[in-house]
Amino acid sequence: MPAIITNINVVSLVLILVFILPVAAGAISEFSRDRVRNSVTALLESTEFILGLVLSIYITKKIFIDHDEGIYSKIYDMLPGQIKVAMPGQDMLVYVIAVPVLLFIMLFAIRIITGPLYTYVLIPIADLIYSGVRSSGPVVKGIMGALWQLPKAAVMTVVFATVLYFSMYYVYSPALSEWSSNSKEFQLIYNDILFPVLNSNIAKKIPVIVGDIFRKSSGGSISARESNAVDKTIEKLTGGNIKIIHYFNGVTLDEAVKSNEQIDQKAREITAKGKDDKERATLLYKWISRNIAYDYAKAERIASNPAGENSGSVIAFDTRKGICFDYSSLYISMCRAVDLKVRLITGQGYSGVSWGDHAWNQVWISAEERWVNVDTTFGSTGLNYFDKQNFSVDHEYAEIQGEW
Repeated sequence: MPAIITNINVVSLVLILVFILPVAAGAISEFSRDRVRNSVTALLESTEFILGLVLSIYITKKIFIDHDEGIYSKIYDMLPGQIKVAMPGQDMLVYVIAVPVLLFIMLFAIRIITGPLYTYVLIPIADLIYSGVRSSGPVVKGIMGALWQLPKAAVMTVVFATVLYFSMYYVYSPALSEWSSNSKEFQLIYNDILFPVLNSNIAKKIPVIVGDIFRKSSGGSISARESNAVDKTIEKLTGGNIKIIHYFNGVTLDEAVKSNEQIDQKAREITAKGKDDKERATLLYKWISRNIAYDYAKAERIASNPAGENSGSVIAFDTRKGICFDYSSLYISMCRAVDLKVRLITGQGYSGVSWGDHAWNQVWISAEERWVNVDTTFGSTGLNYFDKQNFSVDHEYAEIQGEW
């Protein structure tokens, strides 16, 4: 297959086609009074739709996700208990169900306001435009027809990107995730439109690694999703007599979680005022989340080839940056320094753009006799990921890789 075909980003290609087709259709369509009026109508409808969609997503977020105070808190308190139980902070499910309903209501309300605008303002303007252009040549008419379709093309492109964004949460496709992550067009829409509006548990602007970063000593590549099945197969075939050595980002787990006196001393200093396991574990979580920056450049390098990369606790502590594995390794080292039982967990994480390989921790809270989920990486966004109630919304296929 030619390289030019294999290098095509399908998501970018589809987004470009969704935008271009309405514009091209407008350029070659017959120029008439009705055509101009319809274009004006499409302009108004596009504006109404974008306004209604933004308001619907915003109100959904304020009622179901935030609802801490004010009118949104009162509305949330008035909702039937069945709805609250069915969707306890499940961001994606809330948006999928609530936004279409609110959008229908919003569009109805907006149309009541804009109806007179269409009749008494836009139609006369459309007739004036038609009168001024009808005597022009086909090139001018074609340009005008294309320009009138730009708002419609923009709306169709945003709608397609939004549908793609939500569908990636429910349909796991490594190829689709990689295309979306590498699509400049999709990232532009996500960063400028989707993320500012949603900005909730499912949108963190912290990438998961799209590709297989958790590799076995055999040299083959295997994703976290498949790891447990492979381990069980090896154990069955060998009778459990062969120890499976895991390599993460080019280092063994033992190497990654090695500590030093500086890290141990800092852990003891951070937890000095902690009264119990949970307070000490929380203090360590907060320090790492606030003091370690996400290393985007390293994430890109790791996604293509983890060999030769420095990973683990010491490098994260010394440089004050890292990716999910480094965050998790440092949390392990600090927990061990203050006698907290801790685990390394690998699985799939949802970054707000795609599912991909991810690492986080669990820490044992002795007073409650349970393991608590901790994600210092996602916590670096400012959202709380220590013992989060709906942790499973954006974490799945958890596998315990080590316990200390």
